Amino acid sequence: MQYSERLASLGLDSLQVRRLKCDLTMCYKIIHSSAIIHSQDFVIHSDYLGTRGHKYKVFKRYSSVNAYKNSFINRICDIWNTLPDIVVEATNVNTFKSRLDSIDLR
Repeated sequence: MQYSERLASLGLDSLQVRRLKCDLTMCYKIIHSSAIIHSQDFVIHSDYLGTRGHKYKVFKRYSSVNAYKNSFINRICDIWNTLPDIVVEATNVNTFKSRLDSIDLR
């Protein structure tokens, strides 16, 4: 039985999707001050108040160093900015996780 078949029969997500969900949950905790890390030191919030997307968008910093290109915020920034409003504006972590489970991240 192949890996994808075993995951489907057990109703589980792949390791890549589980890691992505954990990264998004940590980003939620940082932005909503649920983590010990201060968001001002870690994330650059976007000042753009356009009509598309949620109000918690973050910028991806430009870097010519590969170590920073693969950092947490650069890895997660594009995916975080494309999440729907209802997911990002959840009132607590458990609500965020349940709403995140309803989205197909593959």
